[in-house]
Amino acid sequence: MRKQEIKDILKNIKNERRGGAPHESWVRQSREILLMQARNTMEVTTKPNFTGTMRHLFSIFMPMEGFAMAGRAIGVFLLVLGTVFGGGLVSAQVYHNAAPGDMAYKVKLAIERVQLALAPNDEYRAQLHTAFADRRMDEVARLAEQPSRVQLVPATLVAFGAEINALQSGLETLRVSDPNGVVETAKLMERKIAVYQNVLSKASATLPENALASVTTSRDLLDGVSIKAMAVIVEKHIAGDTEAPKTVLVTKFEEHLKVAEAKLDSATQDSASKTTEAKAAIAATKQLLKEEKYEAALSKMEEVVHLTNEVEQDTKTEATTTPTPPASPSKESAPPAK
Repeated sequence: MRKQEIKDILKNIKNERRGGAPHESWVRQSREILLMQARNTMEVTTKPNFTGTMRHLFSIFMPMEGFAMAGRAIGVFLLVLGTVFGGGLVSAQVYHNAAPGDMAYKVKLAIERVQLALAPNDEYRAQLHTAFADRRMDEVARLAEQPSRVQLVPATLVAFGAEINALQSGLETLRVSDPNGVVETAKLMERKIAVYQNVLSKASATLPENALASVTTSRDLLDGVSIKAMAVIVEKHIAGDTEAPKTVLVTKFEEHLKVAEAKLDSATQDSASKTTEAKAAIAATKQLLKEEKYEAALSKMEEVVHLTNEVEQDTKTEATTTPTPPASPSKESAPPAK
């Protein structure tokens, strides 16, 4: 073999396709044959349409089961928003009048929890707790008038107490987060507590004995929160806050003293010693107010509340335990003399 022939062979080997790839002409011819066979065997109905293509794409990125779950979650969220804000699928008014024992009452409570979760700030949250406390108190008043549902009063008062405790915590939070607006919240709480005490006092006259303990617990809780609200007003007045002037502060004290004196008016002889002690505490509180010693007056007011509550409780206990004297027989029903 000549040297030139060897060079030609080596040159051809060098230019040969690497990896043994087939000739382009063979690939082109084979692809055309395969496509023709596929077209001849494929049914027209099996060709994917736009809907099928989109479903396939969605199944890649999000399985249909997950997509359905997400859709249900969004639907529930929209339903809750519509219910809460009154502009969606269901109006909150449908559940607003639901009372304990009704089928819609649990939905009503759930809506309230959602409203609290969506509250933008502490002040708005405190307003919501006040509104919910109003609802619980209205429910207590309605239940007290229904003998068939009166057994639901203690549980409703527990829910009422939760709202009052939340208000108390919110008041402490506002003292730090909103020192300029906390006075208005404290004054609002004072007004509300006075109304709540009046409703509970009226309800206790019709409630059975087994429900009175929960009423007493609620009233004691309200007294404690009322004192804390008064403490905020006193603190801000001493600090020179224009939202807590002397006239407002003194009026609040006088309202408490009038309530205490009213409780003593119906006191019995058995609580005479406590009554005397309570009247002395009231007189001392009035004197401290004249001297403008408001912090000391607030401390004495706590003593007044405690004493007058004891007198009121003793009076109620005596009224329930004192037997009713039997009626004397009339002349017409008297037996004839022998």
